[in-house]
Amino acid sequence: MSNERELAFRYDLFITPDWRDRFDTLVNESVEIPVEGRVLDVNCGTGAHSIEIAERLRGKGELVGVDPSIERIELARAKALARKLDNVTFQQGVATGLPFADSGFDAVIGDASMLAANEIEDVLSEMVRLAEPQGRVVLKLTTRGSFDEFFSMFWEALLSADLMDEVWTPLEQMMNERRTISDAESTAKQAGLRKVVSFTSREEFSFEAGQYFLTSPLIEDCFLDEWMAIVPESRRSEVRERIVSIIERERHGAPFEISIKATVMTGTK
Repeated sequence: MSNERELAFRYDLFITPDWRDRFDTLVNESVEIPVEGRVLDVNCGTGAHSIEIAERLRGKGELVGVDPSIERIELARAKALARKLDNVTFQQGVATGLPFADSGFDAVIGDASMLAANEIEDVLSEMVRLAEPQGRVVLKLTTRGSFDEFFSMFWEALLSADLMDEVWTPLEQMMNERRTISDAESTAKQAGLRKVVSFTSREEFSFEAGQYFLTSPLIEDCFLDEWMAIVPESRRSEVRERIVSIIERERHGAPFEISIKATVMTGTK
């Protein structure tokens, strides 16, 4: 297992450009972020989008980025220092309990794209608490219909391993845990947001072979442990091999592709 510092570097080198940038582009294209005042970026990763926003705010406002990983925060600080930005700060913080006063930010942006569905409501509530009245809140998340291509292979691998009776209930929950856009918007309204709208993009990820899929930083570092947790530990290696075999059988020499529904939801407090 990679240590936390190595994981932070892998995140910056592979996951930021291959995953986060797609959500950030959707934000940039769909949502009007204030160009002055205080902006909070929750779960900011290694800071690329935070720095982009801070540069637009230069001389007119400041940005605060928070992330639970101190190693990612250190990388974000180094980037800001290299850009000689004095209006951006980064600090470690957990999205469900941030050390800021109520209504202290003109806009609050949050990344929940990799969070479990049961974490999103608490993160969104905290974001709303921190936004000033009339302030904009923006949440990035993956919605229902993401990773369906993988779950089809996973289901077949578990069936062929004669594990379906044992894991069917958690597998079904996992396949359906991501919220529909309508459900996410209802949660936002219950959290206190008004004029809630969403923007969605179907994003595809391509892998040259089944083994490359399972060992890619995006899948191995961010999703695979959660997916495999429903499988008895003694059978996980076998199930992984079955997944690779099924992918190789089905891709017919073409890359294996998966897709997600990248969603940006926004409203005002």
